[in-house]
Amino acid sequence: MKRLITLLGAGCLLLSCHNLVLENREVCPSLLLFDIENAAAFDGVNHVHIAAYSEPETLFLEADTTMVTDIQDQSFYMKVRKSDAVMGYGVMGYEGARKEGDFCWVVDKGEDYVPLFRFAYDKIPAREESVLIPVEFVKDFTRVTLRFTNYDIFENAYGRLPFHLRISGNTVGIDVTTGIPVKGEFLFEPEEEAEGVFHFTVPRQADHSLTMELYGIPELGQEEGLTDSFNLWTLFRQQENFSWEAKNLSDIYLEFDYTQVKFHITVDAWEKGGHLLFDV
Repeated sequence: MKRLITLLGAGCLLLSCHNLVLENREVCPSLLLFDIENAAAFDGVNHVHIAAYSEPETLFLEADTTMVTDIQDQSFYMKVRKSDAVMGYGVMGYEGARKEGDFCWVVDKGEDYVPLFRFAYDKIPAREESVLIPVEFVKDFTRVTLRFTNYDIFENAYGRLPFHLRISGNTVGIDVTTGIPVKGEFLFEPEEEAEGVFHFTVPRQADHSLTMELYGIPELGQEEGLTDSFNLWTLFRQQENFSWEAKNLSDIYLEFDYTQVKFHITVDAWEKGGHLLFDV
């Protein structure tokens, strides 16, 4: 990670560019600095990966990884060649995902999605010695907490939930410059973390195919194989304030009484929480 050591050092760097032969000023770099408008919502030590491309050619210029704190105190910068315009993105919480092409971040089949926040910028003139780019992180994922109730009535289940879960869909990630979902086969089997409680994360969806399947556990009194399936969008849409098209996706708490096929859904906006910290 590059840092501006002192303001004096930065001044010397910029002054040296002024001293170059004027006819060849394009050899001087432009320093890209960023101002995260909603930085207060995140822990300062969260890692952010930032990339820059020329525009409109989308030729790769520079990429680096830093922390929220270093971005906000402007000790982090990216040095790019001067151009009429640049574009790019920043991602946070991306650990566990992989980059596909220049702009898509996805997860492989069998993996849970990641809590990936992103910002994008485009049409930013980079003709001066430095430019401060205002950006805002957007939440393109939904954390789902699923709790089963009254499952202790199942015979021969010894008070345990006699099913394991499979979550499937047609979206595996996001284009971090546009927010457009990336289509692909999503398949994840969450583990029961407490009695009847499961957690999983899904990206902004390209369609309404997100499905939860229940598979019987023979040693707990159920026949092996698929027992039942539910379209999760059909459940989520019961909440008027939930939409895959929202700027920042909400999280979902879903309480499920399978014995009576009853649901209780709660939608939580992430902004009301404390500082978000991602382990790396």
